[in-house]
Amino acid sequence: MFEKKILHIYAVITGLLFIISGAGKVADTAAFSNLIYQYGLGYLMILSPVIVVAEIFIGISLILLIKPRLFSLLAFILLTLFTAAFAYGHFVHGINDCGCFGTLIHTNISPVFIFMRNFILMLMCLFVFLKYPKEKAEIVSWKKKLVQIIIYPAIFIAGFSFTTPYFLQPRKAEHRFKNQNIKNTELSKYVKTSPDSTYLIFCFSYTCPHCWNSIENLRQFKKTNTVDDILPIATGGEDDKLIFEQNFQPDFYIKDLPIDAMIKLTDKFPTAFYVEHDTIKVIIESELPSPVTLKKEYMLAKNYHN
Repeated sequence: MFEKKILHIYAVITGLLFIISGAGKVADTAAFSNLIYQYGLGYLMILSPVIVVAEIFIGISLILLIKPRLFSLLAFILLTLFTAAFAYGHFVHGINDCGCFGTLIHTNISPVFIFMRNFILMLMCLFVFLKYPKEKAEIVSWKKKLVQIIIYPAIFIAGFSFTTPYFLQPRKAEHRFKNQNIKNTELSKYVKTSPDSTYLIFCFSYTCPHCWNSIENLRQFKKTNTVDDILPIATGGEDDKLIFEQNFQPDFYIKDLPIDAMIKLTDKFPTAFYVEHDTIKVIIESELPSPVTLKKEYMLAKNYHN
């Protein structure tokens, strides 16, 4: 009897961590998908909603002690896959963010601690699977209903936050800053410009893979003197910023903004604003092209309107 109580404790502890982990990711499944991309596993991004819902389902089943042997085995398998993916991302791509709890908890956790924690949880799951007595008890109806009450909303939220991240707003046909004097826009609160100079204001997220793909082109705008200065503005957590700096070692100053301030500037990451004579001439709401491409397209558009 005492051994069974210990097994119950192991199952509940594992279940709680799975629920916290899944709840943190389900709030912004798109961010979890981006993290998978950063790990170098882009082909698995489409599975993000399935993974977070599976975490919650396994977690609630373990807490309610619904078929503990089965769900402890599933938890063991999922933890093994998570640990292998993190090991690949860490040792191959230098990623230190395990994304364990998504947007719920942001902590700078040592990779050694992550491996140790996962190993202990895997042992607990394996112990429950091997030692828990085989039972054929019918699942009581209130447990089934509770699982449904939790899982159905989780499925909806995971799908919604995967296709429409919380930091995005409905797309507009044309950005409201187009052809505006920068002093009449929200951008003037965060950057200083001179009418006799040209600038590229680059708004991005530290976790956005499309933003990462734009960084080298951003550097080229300054190196080739296509613009007089580049003015990057970024949003993201401290851990995300640290990972970005470790990977790209930026040689330019970045203005950090909270997400609620950033969405007043743009509804898509990345977004670049080309400023000439204090007027926003070109807005690019996608990966940043090379300076040659942007200059060519801008001159063609300018000649067409003239």
